[in-house]
Amino acid sequence: MEAKIREERAGVFRCTSAPQILVGDLLRASGSEAAQPLLEQCRKQFHSEAMQPAAPETRLPEGPFVLVGLVKDHPALKQLEADLKSRLPKDGLGQEGYLLEVAPERILIAAEKPAGAYYGVLKLLERAGDAAASWDIPAVRIADWPTMRWRGMHVLVNSRDDLPAVEQLLTRFLPQYRLNRLILEINYNFQFRSHPEISSGPNALTVEDCRRLSALAKQNNVHLIPMLNCLGHQSWAETTGAFLRAHPEFDETPDLPANNPGIYCRSWCPSHPDVNKVVFDLFDELIDAFDADAFHVGMDEVFILGQCPRCKGKANAELFARAVNDYHSHLAGKRKVQMLMWGDRLLDDAQMHYGEWESSRNDTAPALHLIPKDIVICDWHYEPLADFPSVKYFQEQGFAVWPSGWNSEENAQRLAGCALKNTSDRMLGYLATTWVGVRSVAAGLAGDAQALTGNKNVSGVVAAIRKGARLAWEGAPQP
Repeated sequence: MEAKIREERAGVFRCTSAPQILVGDLLRASGSEAAQPLLEQCRKQFHSEAMQPAAPETRLPEGPFVLVGLVKDHPALKQLEADLKSRLPKDGLGQEGYLLEVAPERILIAAEKPAGAYYGVLKLLERAGDAAASWDIPAVRIADWPTMRWRGMHVLVNSRDDLPAVEQLLTRFLPQYRLNRLILEINYNFQFRSHPEISSGPNALTVEDCRRLSALAKQNNVHLIPMLNCLGHQSWAETTGAFLRAHPEFDETPDLPANNPGIYCRSWCPSHPDVNKVVFDLFDELIDAFDADAFHVGMDEVFILGQCPRCKGKANAELFARAVNDYHSHLAGKRKVQMLMWGDRLLDDAQMHYGEWESSRNDTAPALHLIPKDIVICDWHYEPLADFPSVKYFQEQGFAVWPSGWNSEENAQRLAGCALKNTSDRMLGYLATTWVGVRSVAAGLAGDAQALTGNKNVSGVVAAIRKGARLAWEGAPQP
């Protein structure tokens, strides 16, 4: 990522053995592992497996060292901030901004918050490289901070076979592209204990798997957001999903033949008196397994509503809003977690002109005015349009919006550009969706030629991730 402030300076920081690593007391006390990538790289690169960080004294050492800390951790870090303060944002560096100074005798990394220190460490390691057992880093002063707060990726997790790819995203690619949120669409690919009949099988994720992913996410400054696709998307082609296979009594179209002829996806009935008892158990298990502070309920492309005897005669907007409000009451009300959902059913196609997939032609759009304003709307659009009016519209209606693109660099550039143009306190950032399988995503980001050519969408997804991530961190090109 290109830094917002970069000053090349005279000299080189050079060391042929491991530099001393100093970590400020306040950064240590926060429990942050911001310095961990630096320690791991030094141990590996300089063959110094036993090296440990130390606390900085008021008088800093003379030999080569790296000091990582919060601004208040040391006078040298305070001075670095003072030297650059007139050029920093008026509100300071914020949650993820950092300062990096490389000088011949020392390296300083300062931040206001632990996440900023982590990103400062990443920038240093990028400049140091890892190919040789020595460091020759040209002297520089850098100040940088993200333009967008939420910079994320959405991936599908279908079984435990996907775990290595998810771990690779968390430890390598999300840090590399400065992404700080990962939506894991789990659906029924989890070994639910409350309703084992719904689990997709013995190769579904376990609680221990989820806890390991959660720990890796925290180490790498990533918020994990589990997702269970609610209401719609309960079948695909001729295959009905685990929820309705186990509980056909919840089906909105119970008379439809088992091979699902003539429809896109089945829905469950939002009016069934017992459906939410089961759904909320599933929510709770996923929230607890990931120790999550947010949850995505899906709800895109819901085309089947109002067809069962309980729902017939009721307005689709009323039915859709009832489901949203039920989920919100449990998630935000009882569990105190942030609720996210896709936004297409809340947009009137007669007003937005996106088409029947990205906006509603089945009268669900008025539900927007019947649901709580603290729901985050993931506003997905996959064409390279000149404008995306819904990005502004959702904000005007009082909702936080997270624009979400897919599989072309041009789409990512235009959608992220629209978000930057229509920025406000309610515009959160940019979300890259994938829809090609998480193993293909990780392989594509690693440059695997077979992955990039084996599925026509993978190369576009990878290009869009990179473009969207860059715009989300850097913002619009500087004049």
